[in-house]
Amino acid sequence: MPASPDPVPASPERQRRAWTGRAGFYVRNGWLLWAAFRLWLLGLGGLPEAPRHALREHPHATRLMGLDIANPIGLAAGIDRSGRLLRGASRAGYGFSEVGSVTPQSLAASVRRLGRRRPPGRIMPRGVNIRPAAGASAERMIDDYLHCLRRLLPVADYLVLNLSSPFARRGWAADPVWLESLLTRAVEARDQYHRDGGGRVPLAIKVALAPRVSRRQQQALLSCRRAGLDGVLLVAVPGQAEAAVCHCLRQVKDLIGEMTLISVGGIVCPTQLTGRLAAGAAAVQLFSAVLGQGPGLPGRWLEQLHPDPRPGPHREEAA
Repeated sequence: MPASPDPVPASPERQRRAWTGRAGFYVRNGWLLWAAFRLWLLGLGGLPEAPRHALREHPHATRLMGLDIANPIGLAAGIDRSGRLLRGASRAGYGFSEVGSVTPQSLAASVRRLGRRRPPGRIMPRGVNIRPAAGASAERMIDDYLHCLRRLLPVADYLVLNLSSPFARRGWAADPVWLESLLTRAVEARDQYHRDGGGRVPLAIKVALAPRVSRRQQQALLSCRRAGLDGVLLVAVPGQAEAAVCHCLRQVKDLIGEMTLISVGGIVCPTQLTGRLAAGAAAVQLFSAVLGQGPGLPGRWLEQLHPDPRPGPHREEAA
């Protein structure tokens, strides 16, 4: 991707508010703080790396919205709020990682962090999740999405318009005109960046759907397809049975056709991973499972799905 322009320095007051907001979020969520801290240590080399099998090309290597990923397990947005944990996520064995959610208030800090030179070696695709400021009006929400999108296009491998938060959810399914306006303007901004010489950045939408997709939600998903979006991140409803989640995935995949489908939420074991891939998802994103099972989760799951055939020290000693 092209080098990003130097961002406008944030004022000391804005920097203080951004830091206070991030710190307060982690303090209120102890398990999240612990997971983020362990990923940060892993990025510094302070923890053992994931099994070597997870870090080389895996039999599940695929393409995600045109991007090469080593495996279909991604780190969901919400753990790495500003891009500080990308090195740790790569060492933990994730095939891709999503930063955010980024809001207008946290935008400057995220652009600075993501705009730094990437470390050498294999590059793990990094997405950025965008949402508007809390309490914004319908028109202001669109302006927030577009402002963040334009600033993040030079530093992201893909971008996600997050419509799964409670205050944004009311717009996408309830007002088709609002959704059409957001999608049309977002795709145009993305395409204009490409025409101006930037790389083509895949654009997706993140939504939460009930077990049965309503008629209005079907129309909204078809709008995403017509607008030229690249993917849909589908968030599982808490407490939803796994069979119902997979049924919903199949419904949505039938609606969106060639667009990429990513399943988010409620995945706690390799069996659920394979089930969701079989239901039409190209990849999954983990959140709660990472908090409970640790940052090396992808490596352990991939070892269970496809054991490393190469001899290791423990095998040689046993022989």
